[in-house]
Amino acid sequence: MKTNDKADHGVRIMAEAGGCSGPNYAMRFEAAPKDHDVIIEIRDIRIFVDEPSMDILRGATVDFSEDEENYGFNFILDPQETPTSSCSSGGNREAGHSCSCSRPS
Repeated sequence: MKTNDKADHGVRIMAEAGGCSGPNYAMRFEAAPKDHDVIIEIRDIRIFVDEPSMDILRGATVDFSEDEENYGFNFILDPQETPTSSCSSGGNREAGHSCSCSRPS
C-alpha cells in the first residue's frame, strides 16, 4: 500500500459464487468503505467486504504464499461455512462427484 501511495486506503475483498471451480475473488485498494460494508481491521489495515461477499467468505482464511505453485493470495474456505454448490453426486453415493457447468445461450 505504501509502495502504491495508498497508505490511507483500505483493501476491498470481493467474492461471488462460481461454478464448478468455486467462488471467484477480487481485491483492490479503496479509499473508503461503502454503506453496509463489513469493516475488518487487522493491525493498520482496513478491509472492506460487502454483505454478499461476506456470506461467501465467512470463516475463510486469506493467506499469502510465495511458493511457486501457489504464489499470491489464497482463500481457504471453511467447509462448515461454505454455501452449498450446485455440484453434487445427485444423491447417489456410488455415482461419485459430478458437476455440470454451462452458460445461458
